[in-house]
Amino acid sequence: MPPEDESPENSGQARIHLVRHGRVSEQWRGRVYGQLDVELSEAGREEARRAATALREVELASVVSSGLERAEFGAACLRETRKLPRRDETALAEINRGEWAGLLPEEIEQRWPGGWRDWWLAPDARRPPGGESLDDLSKRVVPLVQSLADEYCGSEVAIVAHSWVIRVCVTHALGLSVAASTRLELPPASIVVLDWSSSRSAGLARPTVAGFCADRAPERRDGWFRGPRR
Repeated sequence: MPPEDESPENSGQARIHLVRHGRVSEQWRGRVYGQLDVELSEAGREEARRAATALREVELASVVSSGLERAEFGAACLRETRKLPRRDETALAEINRGEWAGLLPEEIEQRWPGGWRDWWLAPDARRPPGGESLDDLSKRVVPLVQSLADEYCGSEVAIVAHSWVIRVCVTHALGLSVAASTRLELPPASIVVLDWSSSRSAGLARPTVAGFCADRAPERRDGWFRGPRR
């Protein structure tokens, strides 16, 4: 058992379960869809159900999604056996691809020669026409997750969101440039678990990565009680 003063309620952290949505329908595979509200494939729905099953024993205080259909399906699976209201946070939407949305990479290269290649060379700073860079994405996502950690300090929360959203949360936790997000492999419906300190905690620390691409929820003792003394 953890010491009395290190109970979850007094840990100064929230445990955040970041769940990527399942695979999208075949017509969108390989396309850049960003914030377009594309649907899941049947395989993607099954992946979302499996992710919900992996978290079935977790006592969640809230289930939050971006509100886009592919994320909301997974959130609904998590809420199915819990008496929790639907909660959408638009700040968790996938990176805005602007005028690139809906196109294949080769179509982007045809219309904006070198644009797709240049984005990958400097994704933290480069923006597609009318879209976002990874730095832009991080600046809207990280404060929102921080607000959830403050709201649910001492509890566990599931966020069903998108690949780049989860990646920038992980690079924030690891103290890496958001450009390092491109080096993280995050399969559909995978789960990343972060222990995220409340902004009210003394000596606010970066989040701790408690699980990456996990197929089960880590035990609370796996990282939950690690704080300034670790």
